[in-house]
Amino acid sequence: MKMNAIEKHFVNSAEHTLQVAHRAQQLLDRIDIRAARRYLDVGCGVGAAACEIAARCGLDVTGIDVDPGQIEAARATHPHLRFMVMDATKLQFHDAEFDIVATSMVTHHMPDWERALSEMIRVLRPGGYLIYSDFMLPSWLGAIGRRLIPFVGFPSTKLIESLASGAGLTTVHQSRACLRFDFIWLRNS
Repeated sequence: MKMNAIEKHFVNSAEHTLQVAHRAQQLLDRIDIRAARRYLDVGCGVGAAACEIAARCGLDVTGIDVDPGQIEAARATHPHLRFMVMDATKLQFHDAEFDIVATSMVTHHMPDWERALSEMIRVLRPGGYLIYSDFMLPSWLGAIGRRLIPFVGFPSTKLIESLASGAGLTTVHQSRACLRFDFIWLRNS
């Protein structure tokens, strides 16, 4: 689901893009990236976090977003990086293609967020890290939300932890700030 004009105004503000880049770097600092080379930013928006990570860590960064306008802005601002219009539920990459896959505040926009998470895991190599941040609701509230507003996603900690465990991911880090949860998982196999 694409963001509306009001959401884009907020999300694309200079202050917000700096906060997103800073938060992405804080989470990345929690893992050992010495063996990492390829980084996928799912829902990259205008590319602020992707650019910061490429510059600071020297990773080969690819950013994807479903919104062509966001990708156009990312390409214009950061022409040295690779940005692609792509649906996270249908990633057009090979299995195990990336060392790190990251997504921040994106899956709550997707009614089929579970499929998107499965795709992120599919393109992550064994020994790689999945960095995930988003709003989470209690399971009971998410179930009500899915019935009332079926065109957005309602991730819950219980469901996401179950999906991660079932996919062979091990939790490396987990934190919470109000309704936002951050997870870092290691893909074992």
